[in-house]
Amino acid sequence: MTPTGNTPRCWTSPPPGPPPAVLRRDAETMIAALTTQTAPVVAAMGWAEDEIAAASRRHPGQADTLYHTFALLQPRAIGAGMGTAFVYRAHARELLERAAAGTDLRPASAAELCLALAETSLRAPLHGPATGLYLRAWQAAFPDHPLTAGHTGPLASYEQLYRPRIDELEADLRHRLRDPGRQAGDIDCAGRHHGHRVACRYARH
Repeated sequence: MTPTGNTPRCWTSPPPGPPPAVLRRDAETMIAALTTQTAPVVAAMGWAEDEIAAASRRHPGQADTLYHTFALLQPRAIGAGMGTAFVYRAHARELLERAAAGTDLRPASAAELCLALAETSLRAPLHGPATGLYLRAWQAAFPDHPLTAGHTGPLASYEQLYRPRIDELEADLRHRLRDPGRQAGDIDCAGRHHGHRVACRYARH
């Protein structure tokens, strides 16, 4: 159609699209990219559910609270490594223990301290108390994954030399690296967990 006056130009028929083979290839590429992007999140969600289930077995009286802590277990971009299973699981486990005890979830976890200190060490060597804190936090978060075969030996030495300063540095870093949004707040439950009706203490009545 030829435009006349103020009539906007338009196609008389849709322009020819790419052939089906190209569309199929593009769709496969897009799906593969989305799968790659979402895989770490999906993995972390599975680890979180595993840790919630384990924590609920340890603290059956707090199972409802632990179930509703799921949203607070989302990992932060605090340093490389949180996408590793044993690192994330240790982080989630500490937060769930705090939730069961009714303590503050905002301070950084031991796993988060390790990631932050590892990131710092890439820019400058850690000094005595900082190295001691790194060893302490690693031992607390990952007791089944020692840094070295003799991890506990150096840690004991650093604790003996710098314990008060390590304590002070730990308190400071846990506060400075805290997540202000990591608070449960008011829990509103529809009375279903994983699609099943439950007698949750937070259910609306």
